[in-house]
Amino acid sequence: MKEDKIIGEDFSLPEETEIVKKAKKRVGFKIHIIIYILACILIWLCWVFIFHGSNLNKPAFNAILFITLAWGICIIFHYLIVYKWDKTYLEKEVKRLKKQQEKQQQQIEDYSNQDKI
Repeated sequence: MKEDKIIGEDFSLPEETEIVKKAKKRVGFKIHIIIYILACILIWLCWVFIFHGSNLNKPAFNAILFITLAWGICIIFHYLIVYKWDKTYLEKEVKRLKKQQEKQQQQIEDYSNQDKI
């Protein structure tokens, strides 16, 4: 029963919240790619049955090819954002600054400990 409530459940630990966010992004990408594949199949079938033998063959082909390629490029960027660049630049910068601040704090503590000796 607990597995059924995972999506609507509020998570108290930050790690769990991050996992849920990452899972939602990945599911969103998978839905996006399924819609892309189905839509491309549909528009190419329409081209075959409607425009293939007509005088409008060339402009229709070019338009459908452009849509397929442009949307494909969007899919590639969506993949990169979800699976490769999953952290925002802001989050990375915040972590870097926190690490730098901790390092400075450690140096101050080390220096004050040397004075006591």
